Amino acid sequence: MPTQSSLTQTPAQLGDRLIKLTAKGTKRGHVEEDAFSWARTPRRPFWLPLQGYAGIVADLHYGELATAKACGHTAAILPEPEAKACLAVQRDDEQFHARLYARYLARLGTEGTVTSGVRDAYERCLSWPGDPLGLVLAFNVVLEGEAMRLQRYFATRFPCPLFAELNRRILADEARHIAFGRIYGRPGLQRLDTEERIALYRWLKAIWWDCAVAVRGRFDGVGGWILRALHPPLEQSWRRQTDSLLDLGLIRPEELARLERNGGPG
Repeated sequence: MPTQSSLTQTPAQLGDRLIKLTAKGTKRGHVEEDAFSWARTPRRPFWLPLQGYAGIVADLHYGELATAKACGHTAAILPEPEAKACLAVQRDDEQFHARLYARYLARLGTEGTVTSGVRDAYERCLSWPGDPLGLVLAFNVVLEGEAMRLQRYFATRFPCPLFAELNRRILADEARHIAFGRIYGRPGLQRLDTEERIALYRWLKAIWWDCAVAVRGRFDGVGGWILRALHPPLEQSWRRQTDSLLDLGLIRPEELARLERNGGPG
């Protein structure tokens, strides 16, 4: 749970935390692409056709590219130089991750096909007309959080050592990106009034839900029943996201209960 100090931190304290996060990302740096075990032959699950497997990787690849674009867009409109610096490091991370996934797809011998619903969800995020904080929550908390969960899930369920090796590196970076969203988002939410917070919650849920349904649509083909059997229901997955947003202060328990009681998108 958030501490009182995290809720009431001054701009200088927020800046210090973001400077430390940027330094952590800069110090970590990037290994060279060739440092990974590219000589290994990719191994897809025997029960999943090549195009189904490549499509999953293509969605992850697209998510990295879209998030890199979002970093540049968001950095241009956020006022704090410390936040801009954090997003610049993240943009470099996302572009690096995209190159890794692209090279893995090349090793598979196909580019794969991005799910149209995934593409649409990211584009809708970029068109958010409200407070810029919405972009941070969409990309750095909700979509990054979901991508991180999927990366962990696929890395453990798929038998490819190369895919697991790539994702170990990517997951370490994604954790830092989510940390930025939470560090920046928690105090920022205090300036939004109740209607703004609830509208943002509804929008984030609609984005997440449409994206998740699109990803699950890949599970309808050959071998998809195995993925469905191993994957938690959408309601359970969204509940984890809701818990995170409750913790951040985007929505309060009584507001969520009221939305659910009235049949709203809560």
